[in-house]
Amino acid sequence: MSEEPVALTLARHAVGLRRAPLPEAATTAAVRAFLDWAGAAIAGSVEPPARVLATALAPADAGGGSRLVGGRRRVETSVAALVNGTASHTLEVDDIYAPGLFHPGAPVIAAALAIADRERASGQELLRAVVVGYEVGDRVAADLGPAHYRHWHSTATVGAIAAAAAGAELLGCDEHRFGHAVGLAATMAGGLQQTLRGNAMGKPLHAGHAAQAGVVAALAAHGGLTGALDALDGEAGLGAATGGVPAWVHSRAEFGPELLIEQTSVKPYPCCGHAFAAIDGALQLRAGGVRAADVAEIEVRTYRAAITVAGAPKPATVPEARFSIPFAVACALRDGTVGMASFTDDALSDPELIVLMQKVILRAGPDFDERFPARRGAQVTIIDAAGVRHAVSAPDRSGSPQNPVSDEQLKGKFYDLAVPVLGRAGAGTAAQSIRSMSHTPDVAAIMLG
Repeated sequence: MSEEPVALTLARHAVGLRRAPLPEAATTAAVRAFLDWAGAAIAGSVEPPARVLATALAPADAGGGSRLVGGRRRVETSVAALVNGTASHTLEVDDIYAPGLFHPGAPVIAAALAIADRERASGQELLRAVVVGYEVGDRVAADLGPAHYRHWHSTATVGAIAAAAAGAELLGCDEHRFGHAVGLAATMAGGLQQTLRGNAMGKPLHAGHAAQAGVVAALAAHGGLTGALDALDGEAGLGAATGGVPAWVHSRAEFGPELLIEQTSVKPYPCCGHAFAAIDGALQLRAGGVRAADVAEIEVRTYRAAITVAGAPKPATVPEARFSIPFAVACALRDGTVGMASFTDDALSDPELIVLMQKVILRAGPDFDERFPARRGAQVTIIDAAGVRHAVSAPDRSGSPQNPVSDEQLKGKFYDLAVPVLGRAGAGTAAQSIRSMSHTPDVAAIMLG
């Protein structure tokens, strides 16, 4: 007897979660995830990728049922998901599910908010949809794993499936229509790793397209459009087509008791997460007395994928700098911080930072490769001008479940991102409305612009 299709298994488990209230821990994690996403989306809303899309696809008089974050405009639901998903992934500050090499928040929450706006859902219904989207997406991403990530951007591909799951939950799809939403999203999924390796705006578009595809899939399936239920695990399905033949162990397993949104990593630095452990190490060495002016050589040992994705030795643009361990380490050593102000054109042309970057050597460490992708670490070794070696190991990067960001740090991150767009009073109103969203009868009361 053959196993049921993976999409239907995921759907059955997701629909089964409706039998009981969300656990308090999952609700708390979902509120944190929403606050983190909102800061990223608000800050990203004024950046070129989101602005270009909004201008091209949503003229000022378009109207619609779903908001664009950062302002007061309402547009068509799938366009809102596209623009907000893109905005939230633009500045490289959105969350991560490490075992799946996946940024769940950008596609899932953008899609969920767009449909919640359209349906005038409650805050609790929105939070439940977010939890379901993370659960489905995280499991699929973990099953596809590094073999998929080698050529495909999981946030783009798995993001569409996760967004569809969130939408199907909000629309109250039964397990068959939920499964069809997953199947439809899988066949619309796409996003190439090559887009991450150059000076292009396509990477944030990956998250936006995933959110939009998920919205389309969920609405279509709810209306009766059918997808291939074996679109994930069929012989020509997503798994086989994009990197191997997964065993689908995570996707077939029962959900809970701990839900995966509780295992989300929050970014403490506005750059590629593959650089975080190296930044941590550099900051520790600086705090221990190592000064940039005394550095002769910097060795960063980490897992191979970090070097492949974030190893740019001489970034020429701000987007490239966000994917450069040498640049991030140089900023950490010289300035004692890596923040939004680190990533500017002036910093890229700063002679001191250029000299420091040239001293960084990246090496793959088998011990770090063995722990990847679930654990992300690095060792930073500095040889000073006197020939003395200073070394520190950061086995788990900041923001990971093993080394989490506190509620106060998360609040500070939100204000740093939102205040330049909304002002301090507006950011405070937004933060308060998010913190109380589990008791909000209509998501329109959640202020994001």
